[in-house]
Order: sequence, then C-alpha cells, then structure tokens
Amino acid sequence: MSDAFGFMFGFYGLLLGLAVAEVVSGFSRAYDERHSRRIGVVAPLFGALLLVDLITFWMNAWAYRDLEKVSYPIALAVALVALLYYFAATQVFPKATENDTLDRHIMEHRRVVIFCVLASNLITQVPPAIIAFKTPWPPSDIALWAALNLIYYILLGTAALARSKKIVSSVVAVAILYVTGATAIFA
Repeated sequence: MSDAFGFMFGFYGLLLGLAVAEVVSGFSRAYDERHSRRIGVVAPLFGALLLVDLITFWMNAWAYRDLEKVSYPIALAVALVALLYYFAATQVFPKATENDTLDRHIMEHRRVVIFCVLASNLITQVPPAIIAFKTPWPPSDIALWAALNLIYYILLGTAALARSKKIVSSVVAVAILYVTGATAIFA
C-alpha cells in the first residue's frame, strides 16, 4: 500500500464513516421516536440502500491501493462522493420536527436522496472509464460494466419517478438486493 493511498483512504474512510454513522444514527432516532412518529417501510429501505452502497464504495476504494500521488481533483472527488452520501443520509432520517411519518418525508425527499446517490456513483465511474479508454478492455467487459451500472441507475430512476409508495419500496428493495448480489459476484 502506498503512502498516497493510505493518506487518501484515511480521508475517504473518515468521510464515508460519517455517512454510515448518520444512517445508523437515523435508524436509532427513528426507533426512539417510533411512538410519536411512524417509521414506515420506505425510509428504512432507503437507509439500507445507503448502507449497502456505502459499503460497496468502501470496498471499491481498495482498487486504488496503487495510487502514486494525491492530487486536488482526486481529493475533491473523494470529498464530493462521501459528502453527497452524508447529505443523503440526513435527508432519509431527519431530526424530528414534525409529527409526520418517515415514509411521507422520504417520499417527498427521495429525489434529492437519489440524486446524491446517482451523482456519487457517476463520480466514481470516471476512473474506470478513463482506465477503460487508456488500457483497452475487451468489449465484453465494457458491456458488462455498462450494463451493471445502467441497471442500477434505472432502478434508482424508477424509485425517483414512481408515485406509488409500493412501487418505490419494491424498487428500492430490488436495488438493495441488486447491489449486494452484484458486489458478492464481483468481490
């Protein structure tokens, strides 16, 4: 492991850790407030989606362990990815200021959460795309990489655009299974 990777991973790990802590704190707050504010299904599913995606980001960072130097654009991208997730986590489980259900809240704020997830995922796709162009990947590898990402983006887009809470919760549940399954296959 290079010193540059250790330095950058420490920064990335700290920021991702804050996002994970916010999701877990949100689950805890929601549980504590369950008598005055219903938890519902959609908000916990979004929280679980953030957790599995954050773990995937953490694991995927290992691919950059040969990082030779740290540059400002890399540090900025790392910060943007993790801070977008932190912001998304704060929107899934807000501090109790209303006596409304968490499901109603997340249905109203899900597009912001999904935008943060999509933006983070797209930012992390830049390095593999650059590598694919510099070191020609076999077309089948490019097609698989593109298809796997596209499926996830379609699931997220569907969750953002659907009006039905049942459809949103179903699609987010499928996205959770998809991320965990795809990650297990390619680990």
